[in-house]
Amino acid sequence: MMRYLLIILSVIILFSCNSGNNQAVKNNPLVLDFPANKYIDSIVYLGCEDILSKTPESFNFSIYEDTIIDLHHFDDRLNIKLKFNWLYEKYWDIGVISIDVIKDNNTISNIDLTEIIKVEAFPQKFPETGRYMEPVRDDIDMVDVNFDSYLDIKVRSTCGKACWYSYWTYNHHKEIFELDESLNSMRTYYVDCSNNLIYSYEGGTAWYNDSRAYKVINGKIELFQSVYYEFNTDYNLEIYRDAGGSVIFADTTGK
Repeated sequence: MMRYLLIILSVIILFSCNSGNNQAVKNNPLVLDFPANKYIDSIVYLGCEDILSKTPESFNFSIYEDTIIDLHHFDDRLNIKLKFNWLYEKYWDIGVISIDVIKDNNTISNIDLTEIIKVEAFPQKFPETGRYMEPVRDDIDMVDVNFDSYLDIKVRSTCGKACWYSYWTYNHHKEIFELDESLNSMRTYYVDCSNNLIYSYEGGTAWYNDSRAYKVINGKIELFQSVYYEFNTDYNLEIYRDAGGSVIFADTTGK
């Protein structure tokens, strides 16, 4: 019984301390106003017109077999090709197992997907493609995720109650795609180009959810802030944390 009393007392102290400073914290520009609409499939872009005008249009590949695609066709600044290495057989059905980056007929780097991708290729469901029911990998996207006008590689890596992605950002100085494992949980739903912020819905239920805000600094995407929302019968709880995980603001609101 004493243990539970101490827990309740700690919670009361925490929110009593916060209650006197709520207005001051809310006026702090470092506390972000996380956008809503976390459950829609499309991404909302704010103030991105200039960047988007300089960036090739995003697209995705449909891969059925060993395939070489020249990226110069999509971006005339690029002189490299992507070779998708295909393997689909019993007990090994992810389809694309690796991607070679080729320049002047030489492989300059390799993206190994075998330890990262846990989602298998699926049968093609559209007869008009001419490849009905053939296994296809159609979730490899080219999209600019770090606001540098170059398209990066985004691949669906795992799926359960929700799907998650892995990202390889393009380094145009080295002409290679670099894996950024810190972005493995990033599920973008809102992009604020004016402030170089990417908002990501991390998951949740009807009773709670988590979101993160990433900051793009010199082409590098870094965690900037996170927020946890909890919905209870009598009150709602919100906790904001900085990139290091320290609480910068916590509040409860009654219903």
